[in-house]
Amino acid sequence: MKEKQFEPEKTILLIDGSSFLYRAYYSMRPLHTSDGEPVHAVYGFCRMIKKLMDRFHPQNMVLVWDSKGKTERHEEYKEYKATRQPPPSDIFDQKEYVLEFADAIGLLQVAESGIEADDIIYSLAKEFTQKNYNAVVISSDKDLQQMISDNVVVFDPGKEELIDQTAFEKRRGFPVEKLPFYFALVGDSVDNIPGVRGIGKQGASELVGQFDSLKDLYANLNKVKKARMRTALEKHKDDAFLSEKLFKLIYHKTGVTKDDISFDLQRWVDARPLFEKFAFKSLLRGLGVEPEKRAPLSKKTGYSFVAVIDQERLDEVCAAIAKHKEFAFDTETTGVRPLYVTCVGISICVKKGTAYYIPFGHQGEQEQLTIADVNGPAKPLQLPVDTVVDALGPFFENKKIKKYAHNAKFDMLVLSTLGIEMHGLAFDTMVAASLVTKDWQRIGLKPLSEEWLGEPMQLYKHVVKDHGYADFSFVPLGAATEYAAADAHQTLQLVDLMRKELKKQKLQQLYDEIEQPLIPVLCQMEKEGIACDADMLHILGKYAAAKLSAVRKKIIDNVAKKYADINLNSPKQLGELFFTHLKLPPQKRSAKGTGYSTDHEVLETLATMHPVPGWILKYRELYKLKSTYIDALPNFIHPETGRIHTSFSQTTAATGRLASSEPNLQNIPTDSGIRGLHVRSAFKPRRGYTFLSADYSQIELRVLAHLSQDTTLIESFLQGHDIHARTAAALFDLDIRKVSHDQRQIGKRINFSILYGLTPYGLAKDLDIPQKEAKEYIEKFFAQYPGVSKWMEGVIKDTKKHGYVTTFWGRRRYMPGIYEKNRPLYELARRTAINTRAQGTAAEIMKKGMTRCAEELERKKLGAKILLQIHDELLISVPKDKKEQTEKIVAKILETVVDWDVPLEVTTRFGSDWQKVTK
Repeated sequence: MKEKQFEPEKTILLIDGSSFLYRAYYSMRPLHTSDGEPVHAVYGFCRMIKKLMDRFHPQNMVLVWDSKGKTERHEEYKEYKATRQPPPSDIFDQKEYVLEFADAIGLLQVAESGIEADDIIYSLAKEFTQKNYNAVVISSDKDLQQMISDNVVVFDPGKEELIDQTAFEKRRGFPVEKLPFYFALVGDSVDNIPGVRGIGKQGASELVGQFDSLKDLYANLNKVKKARMRTALEKHKDDAFLSEKLFKLIYHKTGVTKDDISFDLQRWVDARPLFEKFAFKSLLRGLGVEPEKRAPLSKKTGYSFVAVIDQERLDEVCAAIAKHKEFAFDTETTGVRPLYVTCVGISICVKKGTAYYIPFGHQGEQEQLTIADVNGPAKPLQLPVDTVVDALGPFFENKKIKKYAHNAKFDMLVLSTLGIEMHGLAFDTMVAASLVTKDWQRIGLKPLSEEWLGEPMQLYKHVVKDHGYADFSFVPLGAATEYAAADAHQTLQLVDLMRKELKKQKLQQLYDEIEQPLIPVLCQMEKEGIACDADMLHILGKYAAAKLSAVRKKIIDNVAKKYADINLNSPKQLGELFFTHLKLPPQKRSAKGTGYSTDHEVLETLATMHPVPGWILKYRELYKLKSTYIDALPNFIHPETGRIHTSFSQTTAATGRLASSEPNLQNIPTDSGIRGLHVRSAFKPRRGYTFLSADYSQIELRVLAHLSQDTTLIESFLQGHDIHARTAAALFDLDIRKVSHDQRQIGKRINFSILYGLTPYGLAKDLDIPQKEAKEYIEKFFAQYPGVSKWMEGVIKDTKKHGYVTTFWGRRRYMPGIYEKNRPLYELARRTAINTRAQGTAAEIMKKGMTRCAEELERKKLGAKILLQIHDELLISVPKDKKEQTEKIVAKILETVVDWDVPLEVTTRFGSDWQKVTK
């Protein structure tokens, strides 16, 4: 039955509700209401139903659900579905809204106690095909494919693929009626159906192709050629027939009538109240309901937002600042990269109720920028930029006048392009918000104003994009003033609220001592930038291209000529090459389920069987190196400074680590594995300068030692022992002096992985050893460092008590998964909590260290500047004649930034480019 043959009035859509709900839950990023209630599965489910409606235009549709409790298959086999993990705890809460949604649009829902949804779907299909209906089963569940017939097809909503008899047989290689036979052999780990242990998918396919049925197979066991397979079949005969019985669908009379299944597409509008309740904007737009255009804040609240277009008003603003000695401000620009854009105006608010916008770079139509004077010619509607800078510059640069901003670093960098070096930052509401809000809450000024002040603001999209303006400089001054002045005004209002919240959540010290002092340091780092040699990158690019060509030739020479034009970046084409042409064994399905995976893990496994997958790994590494770094980096070199000015965010990473973007310089590879191909070598210091790298040694392990107070770990660091060798010595029951290099590497792997939730499975895979052996290593680790195990359990206990984990200085990370009954989700939350406590604390130490270094280097007037922070390492530009002095200062500060039981150790290196100081 082809899709074009569907006649809506004689076709019934049967939706597997659980399959739909789980797909909606896992395919959507977390989405919460303003109260923190998760609704992403609701949103995803509604969207998926709408897509079905748009594709099939159904006039008959049923939503089928599983019911709680045991089913008849449990009576047949007590262990049926026994291995299934409990679902995420919030999925059932969201299901209640899905049920409400289905009722609202008039979609029939069917569930029956003791009967599985699969059997109900099968029964409905059987009943209605007997009444001359066609059935489209909507599910990703492979079990339901046994229903496929002349009148029944399966639509997989994940792949958006229609599976009829022809498509099924082409994929499987056997007819639909043999599917229960196939699963009788392979079983189903999801439903805990045993199958025949020792027979995999390939063996099962061969047997299904050779024999007519399971009974036929067992009647002719002597015809099974492989002795191992024959033995497995004999040993697990009962499991095979049990599995076939469990897999087959069972008919139950439903009592559902033609009138019951009728569905009216026009009922979709009845879901509007639910969409409005959860602010599902895209679904509302589908109903023709455009989001309410937000009126200017001043018109809703009575605030006064004033355009400063003459000297008299500018003097008024300056007088107000001089009187109050504090103000909130914001800059308006032509883009989002502060050192690459043009500032077109500044907004200022000294006290609640009145805010000013001072434009100087708007470029709209002439009539928008001038105003006629009755006694003379037209006057400009904005002051010259120099006039504004001369008037406001002294206030921005005065340390005694307090400034408040939302994302101050951006505005400080923008001001620097005007020649203003701002000092006296008193509070950054965005940085504060990143500490006091939950993970799912937004920290932009607009959502904060709405949530914390109850005052919705105009959105940039409405003011600029919806009017077709290229950037803010084209916005008419009236609209620009309403928008820009509101930014400064609402920032000022948020200051006291954020301060109170910091105090309430005991985060004041973290903000005052670590986060805010870091802002001007990051600002100076970004402003300084780092020189990148475009000519060297061009040479590296040609070298990489030659290497890529050579690797490609090597691959093509080892496969058939018909693959001469193969796209080595195409997973689909590689899948055909590996699994069809080279006949390598597939390892797992692709993420989308459309074929077999060729990801890194799979290629590493296949590389042990054939050389081509190993060369593909090298090709991918080279290709990424060239495209992501060598070819891309020149585009980030500033046309005026000739330097790359990355952006460092202190509000992005949940652990508190700094994140680099545009470009991400923290991810520049340290070693390409190919001699001479080092991207870091293109980063060079100024003439007369050298690079100094200062790298914390084993910082997270030292943090672990202090936090856990494990005596053995502390003693190792106090005595300067090789911690990796010491761990290995205990693992292998050796004297530390007799530990081999390979044994030390195992100790190192365990030491560094313990904070990332190392499991026997993961360690076994990493070290290519039996899982039992890996388990013994981990047990020996905790026996050697019992304080670590006790500390970890304490972290989990504390996280369960509060619902969040904290770093040493109090940064919070909420962990709803810590309450999960679903084991994988619980284990993930557990690992994340432990890692956050240690890694977040290490990040705070680095932040304190880099702030103190920057302050001391400035105080000593050494001319040295911090350029980059790469997690545990600082890259510093140092005048060649100040090398030793700078090195001593930096090392001393970083090593004494905390007074702990465990000494911090810093390794320093000098070099003429970044590669030369890379460890």
